Amino acid sequence: QTARRTRHGLIAEIAAFLLVVLLTSACVALITGLHLPFAFDRSFTAREFLQLWIITLLVEVILYSVVFMVDYALVARAVLRAERGKAHQAQFRYMKLKQQVNPHFLFNTINTMASFVRTDPEKARVLLREFAVFYRQTLENSSDLISLARELEQTIRYLSLEQARFGEERLGVRADVGDDVKALMVPAFMIQPLVDNSVKHAMPAEGKLTISISGEIKENDVYIYVSDDGIGMSDESLATIMNPASQTGLGIAVKNVNDRLRGY
Repeated sequence: QTARRTRHGLIAEIAAFLLVVLLTSACVALITGLHLPFAFDRSFTAREFLQLWIITLLVEVILYSVVFMVDYALVARAVLRAERGKAHQAQFRYMKLKQQVNPHFLFNTINTMASFVRTDPEKARVLLREFAVFYRQTLENSSDLISLARELEQTIRYLSLEQARFGEERLGVRADVGDDVKALMVPAFMIQPLVDNSVKHAMPAEGKLTISISGEIKENDVYIYVSDDGIGMSDESLATIMNPASQTGLGIAVKNVNDRLRGY
């Protein structure tokens, strides 16, 4: 009887999830088709709505499938490495940080692609391909160490998706990293959380945010710089940025990157 209740509960959860996906895709299709909130297109027909709904639904199904496979693979890898002590702890923090970033980035990118489906289908297709490559690389990059060139490539790809969301007039990126620095092996997911912090917390209300990434080798040390010309942060935020009690916002990303580096 308990097993039956559990099975019924699982079926109910799956049905509720499918209903949310259907309603979300319908709302996105309707908002995109009517050009809301910027305009109101009275010529938007039921057939166009149905076509846009189907395309949006397919995009959502593909993205949810990719996310599920990525999360499943990462969890499986973490279980296999459970006896690796410090390296396992660093990997767990990596997964935890990814789970915090994924939901916001996922839904923002879905909305961005959906908005281009009708206005610029070619750009929507390009974004969808880039998004698929981004998540495939995320899965492949979950190994212990990758080249800095690969980490930088993945970060630039992430920023290109964010540029599609905000527009190139609102978000720019400059990367100046020499080949000798790019050849170094580093922990995966090391630069992107810092860049994500800039996008989330440094974007001005008006004007353009430019994020700069650079690196150099000085004797036996490697320096990687991530900077921006945004609104900055308060002295209080700067003083507590490495506070272990911080679980959201600036603190958790910077702390996890720091702990991940120390794990190696």
